[in-house]
Amino acid sequence: MTEQQTTAKPKHTGTVIPLPEVPPGVEVIRDVSFGPHERQSYDVYLPRDAKRPLPVVVFFHPGAWQRRDRRAVRTMFVLEHGFALVSIGYRLAQHARFPAQVQDVSDGLRHLIAHAADYGIDPDRMVLAGTSAGAHLASLAVLAKDHAAFRPVEDLSPRGIVAVYGAYDMVQLLDGADEIEVDHVSADSPLGLMFGEPPLNRTDLLREISPASFIQSDAPPFLILHGREDHVLPWRQSADFATRLIDAGVNTTLQVVPNVGHGAEAFRTGHVADEITAFVKRVTGSS
Repeated sequence: MTEQQTTAKPKHTGTVIPLPEVPPGVEVIRDVSFGPHERQSYDVYLPRDAKRPLPVVVFFHPGAWQRRDRRAVRTMFVLEHGFALVSIGYRLAQHARFPAQVQDVSDGLRHLIAHAADYGIDPDRMVLAGTSAGAHLASLAVLAKDHAAFRPVEDLSPRGIVAVYGAYDMVQLLDGADEIEVDHVSADSPLGLMFGEPPLNRTDLLREISPASFIQSDAPPFLILHGREDHVLPWRQSADFATRLIDAGVNTTLQVVPNVGHGAEAFRTGHVADEITAFVKRVTGSS
């Protein structure tokens, strides 16, 4: 791969998606801080009429580790089914290099679990969820539970993981970069910004940042979704990740959604939203 090839591809600037509206009857507690940086905060959404303690979906936002914030929630629909929802923020690549992002995910989870009773949340009925970069971080926080550099939460055991159009094996991603329409290999690419240099220079970090490097047989159930027409992160990232989880004995469901791309509305509405809700209900034992 030549230098010209590595810099000729466009940057992915994000899918235009309006911030979601909070459903009626939901109490919102914003900007709960778990660290000194403004990004190290979370928002709590609590259905007022649901029986407490509430099962909870903890969401991690998308944005290629360099855009968006915790208000870009893609699972707001779970609030209509009696679940609490917490959206945890994290420092972006321009604020701090990897592994700061997954450290923030762990620190936010640790703080939330310690204060769950304050919100009427049941931390023993927790599901982690994320889209794109958030799916990557949720998966990494759960699977790399023995990797001290990530400051993992001791005994973190969510009931399940919902991972939507994420990236899970960065070595494989860059091996196929010539076939992807957007830049994944330059110093200005998302991974380049995370590492501070072209990611191909750091195969050690490519492995360390990959959830697929940390698969363990005792991982919680995974629901993995991806669009067949995703030209930002290829759907085979999800398919191969699911295969490796299944081979390790992890309860894993994969759905490749036809005719939709990265960030599509199809992942927030209709039968896909219903499937996510059903999964969350099933693994948390909620009616």
